[in-house]
Amino acid sequence: MFIGAWVGGTEKLPEYPQPNAKNVATYEALQDRHLDIIHLFVIWQYNDFEWARQYLDVAKQNGSITMITWMPTPHTAQDILDGKADQYINEFAAGVKSYDDEIWIRPLHESNGDWYTWGTGADSVNNAEDKVAAAYRYIVDIFRKNGVKNVKWIWTTNNGSSGGTLTGSYPGDDYVDYVSIDGYNWGTAQSWSKWSSFEEVFMDAYTALCQYKKPMFLAEFSSSELGGNKAEWINEMFRILPEKFPRIIGLVWFSESKPENEGDWGLDTSEEAVEAWKKGISAYPPAKRINH
Repeated sequence: MFIGAWVGGTEKLPEYPQPNAKNVATYEALQDRHLDIIHLFVIWQYNDFEWARQYLDVAKQNGSITMITWMPTPHTAQDILDGKADQYINEFAAGVKSYDDEIWIRPLHESNGDWYTWGTGADSVNNAEDKVAAAYRYIVDIFRKNGVKNVKWIWTTNNGSSGGTLTGSYPGDDYVDYVSIDGYNWGTAQSWSKWSSFEEVFMDAYTALCQYKKPMFLAEFSSSELGGNKAEWINEMFRILPEKFPRIIGLVWFSESKPENEGDWGLDTSEEAVEAWKKGISAYPPAKRINH
């Protein structure tokens, strides 16, 4: 089992706290285990490869894999197909090619929602599901034309859809190394949300993705403390994973407090939650990289 995290922190550039060495070390001490995967958000509008390199170096020196969530803001899928981001994509591909380590990249994540500029629910014309799938292939093809060999491609669906479907934007097996799911137990943090078990959050998406013969993991997930017991939510997750979610090979916790608009997704919202997580992951030895 790969154990990873978006580690949160305080460094804002431009809007996300980033996985610098201090934040990574703090999180590893919290969970008392090495991070197999370190999550990094890269926003096209703001972040080029040279900016990302500093965090790639942190992960490399830590013996971890970097998983980049590659966010095409402000572009739509149609913009990408029209070549409006070609220069950026080519330059980033060249940077990845020059880097002496494997990098996991997930572009156009959560496209079945309405909260990103590439989301089907945000623009059903320019982000029609077939266009999102084509834009994903377009990106991968640019990397291939640049001769990039050290990247693994991740396709991600959100556990719930808003304008799209769970699998409608899947780009095809030849363009995907791993499939993944993003999902959160929002508890009562929002007027529209309720406490949901791990199974309630993930089973529908998991079942849908089982049609693909690809390694599967949770690329972003967390639970609120509001409306239930977060520690028990984590305990239940580890109880049912082997039987009900046997295809899951990785867990990447989203550990960040967003009190102004979402709530507290941090792992350390209670000592009980931390202990539940530590106990659960202790059953899994450090993961080895997947060979295809």
